[in-house]
Amino acid sequence: MMIKSPAEIALIKESAKWGNLAHRLLQRYTRPGATETEVSLRAGQEATLAMLETLGPLYASRSLYGDGASAGYRGQIGRNAAIPHALANNITFQPGDVLVTGAGAPMWGYNSELERTMAIGSLTDEQKRMFDHMVALQDLAIRSLRPGVKCSDVDRAVRTYFEQHDLMPYWKHHTGHAIGLRYHEAPFLDVGDDTEIKPGMVFTVEPGLYAAHLGGFRHSDTVVITEDGYEIITYYPRDLASLTIPA
Repeated sequence: MMIKSPAEIALIKESAKWGNLAHRLLQRYTRPGATETEVSLRAGQEATLAMLETLGPLYASRSLYGDGASAGYRGQIGRNAAIPHALANNITFQPGDVLVTGAGAPMWGYNSELERTMAIGSLTDEQKRMFDHMVALQDLAIRSLRPGVKCSDVDRAVRTYFEQHDLMPYWKHHTGHAIGLRYHEAPFLDVGDDTEIKPGMVFTVEPGLYAAHLGGFRHSDTVVITEDGYEIITYYPRDLASLTIPA
């Protein structure tokens, strides 16, 4: 399961395509006064219908996790954004909310992962600082991915950044994990996993920062390891301006 074939990678890329659409719709429909449930359901349903219209009877999810494209917040809205794995609570969006998203689409059993940090209205200077650090952490982790490197070394480089910038109080989980037939597969980008990274492995890269008084800050992208480096197969915008929703 660790090394994906070209056919498996093609299915993961197709998953990323429809997850991207679901996320685009999620951002479009999110606004103050709307609820988490209505926005997530609308985005997922519309993306799934578009996918079925395009792929027709060729499509099968073959997954325990879902049967179409989906996007949502899993409760990571406002103060709850500081909980890395919160639960959906039908929260009503408010101006000033920090939002952590998730989107994907099972494709014949294979999955991708797209996550973004968004905001309703302007962030404070301290929140912007955390957002910038989060993007820098993810950039560092992605640059560290290449054949021959140990998974533990990628996480270690990220933790060094945390330590150098006095961010360890906001650290809550490892850098990422493999993905494919399951959302969480081995190997893990964790200091406890010395697996050598090899071409054909597929990882999520998602170092996050979590502060109870500021919110949560996490992007996740799906990355394929190639013979000479990596290919990022999720392609949603990562900059704050593109991820800011008018208040």
